[in-house]
Order: sequence, then C-alpha cells, then structure tokens
Amino acid sequence: MIRDREEELLRFHARYFSEESENGHHNHSNGHHSELTDEEVIKLAGRARNSTKFEALWRGDANGYTSDSEADQALISLLAFYTQDEEQLDRLYRRSGLCRHKWTERADYRRRTIETALSNLSETYTPDDGARMVVGSDGNLSSPSPSSYIDRDAGTEAEEQESSVPVSPSPYKDEGRGRKPKVVKFSKMKVPGPRRYLLKDLVLASYVTLLHGDGGVAKSLLALALSVAISGGCERWLGREVENGPALYLDFELDAEEQARRVHQLCRGAELAEPPDDLLYMSALGYTAREAFTAALEACEEHDVKLLVLDSLGPALQGDAEASRDVISFFSQAMEPFRARGVGVLIIDHQSKLQAGQSYQSKGAFGSVYKNNLARSVIQVEATERGEGTLTLRLRHKKHNFGPLAEPFGATLTFAEDEVTLELVELGAAELAEEATLNAADRVKLALEQGPAYPWEVAEFTGLAVKTVKNTLSGLRKQGLVEPTGETKNRTEQVRLSVPASLAYKRDGDGDGTTLDNEDPQEILLEEPVIERGPSGTPPLSSGKWEEV
Repeated sequence: MIRDREEELLRFHARYFSEESENGHHNHSNGHHSELTDEEVIKLAGRARNSTKFEALWRGDANGYTSDSEADQALISLLAFYTQDEEQLDRLYRRSGLCRHKWTERADYRRRTIETALSNLSETYTPDDGARMVVGSDGNLSSPSPSSYIDRDAGTEAEEQESSVPVSPSPYKDEGRGRKPKVVKFSKMKVPGPRRYLLKDLVLASYVTLLHGDGGVAKSLLALALSVAISGGCERWLGREVENGPALYLDFELDAEEQARRVHQLCRGAELAEPPDDLLYMSALGYTAREAFTAALEACEEHDVKLLVLDSLGPALQGDAEASRDVISFFSQAMEPFRARGVGVLIIDHQSKLQAGQSYQSKGAFGSVYKNNLARSVIQVEATERGEGTLTLRLRHKKHNFGPLAEPFGATLTFAEDEVTLELVELGAAELAEEATLNAADRVKLALEQGPAYPWEVAEFTGLAVKTVKNTLSGLRKQGLVEPTGETKNRTEQVRLSVPASLAYKRDGDGDGTTLDNEDPQEILLEEPVIERGPSGTPPLSSGKWEEV
C-alpha cells in the first residue's frame, strides 16, 4: 500500500524535486554559500575517516544511538563539517534513510537540529588551496580526501578535525581570547596542599567526574541527593566524607517543577525541613548550550559554587557523541572554564544498550572514548535489584587519575509517596568477587572465603580466566595466604585460605593489596568497630539516612 511506503516516497520526492539550480548549487537561507554540490558532500563524507559511521546513518541505520533524534543529530553534525548552508543540510537529510515525519512536518525540530550542529562546529572543510571540488564521470573526486585538513599557519598537513583541540580556552566567555601560555619553573611554584574531594575518593573538586549507567538506574536522583548533602552541610553521604558548599544543578533533561518535586522528596527522606539555601537550579531547556553554560559560569562565580551537576551530557553536548572532535571540543570549551575557577563538575551520561555477550561492567559511557579519557574520575551505576517501592544499585569506581579506585558499594533507594530515602549497602565477599574493578588477587581471596575450591571453580565464581586464577593462586601460595587441602581432581589441587576468612580480604590504605605480613591478626581482631556519629554526637538512624552506621 502507498501508506506503507510513505517514508520512501518522501525521500524520493526530496531527491528528485528539491530546489537546486542548474549548476548543482542551491539557494542558501542563512547567508552561507556552499562551494560543494550535494553529490560532492556525499562523496566526501563517504571517503572520510569516519565514513563507516556516515554510511550507516545515511542508510538509515540508527543502531547504537539511544534515540532516532540522536541519530538525526549525528548525521547533521557530520554533514555540517562540509556545508553550513541550512537548506543544503535539510535537503541532504531528506535524501538519507533516516528521513521521517518528525523532520518533514516539524520546522522547529529541523531548525533546532541544524542550529545545534552549526553552533558546535570547531572546524569546517576547506578544499586544498581553495580548489573547486568536481565529481568526475567515474564518480571520483579531484580534491584530496577529507581525512585531513591543511594547517595554513604551519604550512603542514594536520590531523583531521576529530583530534584537534580548539585554540580558544572558552567560546562561552569573551575573556581569555588571545592569551599566551606562560612558562614557569616548578621550583618557583607553591607546594599544593592535599587534593580536595567533594565526595571522598570519588568526586573531585575542580575536576570533571563522569557518572554513567543504563536508563532507569536513578543516576539523576543520586546526583541530586549528593547536591543536597554538599549544599546542606551534611558531614557524610553514603558513608563518605563530604566537602560542603553551594551546588548548582544545570538541567538539560527535565523542568523545574519535576526537579523541585524530587528535591523535596529527597530532603524529607534525609529529615531536612526544606531544600538547602545553597542548592541552586538552572534549566537549560529552550536555550543554546552557549547561553546555558555562560549563565551557569556566571552563577558559579557569583555564588562561589563548589559543585556543578550537568544533567545530562547527551543534550548538553549538542553534537555527535561518537565524534571525538565534538567531545574534545565540549570538554575543552565548555568544561575547562569551570575547572579553571575551582568548580567540581559531575556529569551524568548514558550507556548504549547491553548487547548479547556483553558484560555490564565492561560498558562505558555512550560514544567517543574521550568522554572517559577527559574525565578524571568515572563512576558506573548498575541496578542489581528492583523491588516494590525499592531500587538497589551498585556503584563501581572505574577510573581515577589521582589515586586508587574506591571499593564498589551499594545503595538502596526507597520510594514513598512524599519522600525518597537513600541507604548504604555494604557488598559481601561473594558480590565483591565478581567486581572487575578489584585486582585478581583480591577477587580470588574473596571467592575462597566461600570455602575450598579448584581453580576452575574460582574462575567460574569470579569471571576470571582459569589461567589468570592459576597464576594468582601461585602468588598467594608464596605469600602464605593459600594452601592445598590435599584433595585433587584431574591432577589439579583444591586450595583453601590459610588464614581466617575474616582476615583474608583486607586492603591496605591505598586499597591495592593486603597488609597481613606486618600486622598481628590478634591485634586486628581486638580493634573496636568505629561508629560514625551525626552532628549532634548521637548515632544516625539506620533507615534511609545518609550517614554510615
């Protein structure tokens, strides 16, 4: 039926009845005149270094993107490198396999998508020496491949725009343009004090921390709860020390009404009468990224903000999340001004959907690896149990540039009609043994806490390779931590811990090994447990409060 082929007919009409002049150029609506015809743009994009991604999007393949709109934005951003003519971008999109009713019927969506792509350009394509691009009868181009561009100042060929970093420190503020870096002597520099954390070991002050996970794992609620703790004077949050100060929640996702509802629920769950005065909110909906970040930076300066929560990176990036040039530009242009002013940034981001055979722990933030590379601390959130009115999460520290990884831990959110409570959950040995962020020795010891086992049983329990388990066991036997039980199977010895299970897994102060060699087990057993106490000196309640018992 005609209805079934409606999308195909739309693309057919756009291809053969578009308004294009005889020489192949089109009338431009935004003052930009493209030197390239439609066919030249398509050929160039199809021969670029990122041609695989372009060709998939051109065919209409949106696999790997969290939504069709995100795929639309990615394609327009790729095409915008070659042409900044809005009408040409519109016409090219209509020829692609992605074309759908939302694009053809909603002018506001078309305009917003194109404007976003154009506003995030850090480089544009320029033919070598200004040479005119021509498509020969064989379909080949006479100009150089767009996999590189010419650095005319240096007179040498530079890397493609994907690996370039804009010169300006911040396009969101006029100040700083034209500054020249200075050379200083380390010997003349002041010795810095201890490194500061807004949340001990996890969220750094003055640097970017990335919080990512699947949809529906309460990433925004966690970030909002942390903002309440930091701005509300709490000493601890989920068992960790907190540095207090004003916090700003910059929202690209929801609106003020919904976020206010969440904040009041979290505050009631934490036994706060109302949200802290130092907890600030700014909605970016309806504004460009430039406008939002300019206003946020001014607010941070005015209120001496310590933490900026960015919710979330996808819409804030307003570019192609898989393009390294867009991600690098975002971090260097949008995030660097906050870091330079001592503001810690917590970015909320998404993961791509879990595919068959993939491990959740192995997943990173969706898109370019530079998201992970340019963040100084990375935390993954995973939902481990969903109950009636409850959600249990596991938080794992996957990267830390300045210290060891924090041990994975859990948290349970309990949802009531007018409050949300948050409670720390300590992970048991069996759960920790599955955590890939721990080293192999720790995971093997944790597995053996469950009882004697053969190497292949330890491998199955931990997810480690059998060869890795055998090598690890050899090292632990040399340390006197593991011994054979005398049982054998298939010419392989069964092993057990040679120290009490309660002592087998004990990490040192850096969290990267055991310290049994220099400690007396009896002395350890006699240590009294430490109970963290609230501001009044009394032990905190055990249900739903943010201090650790």
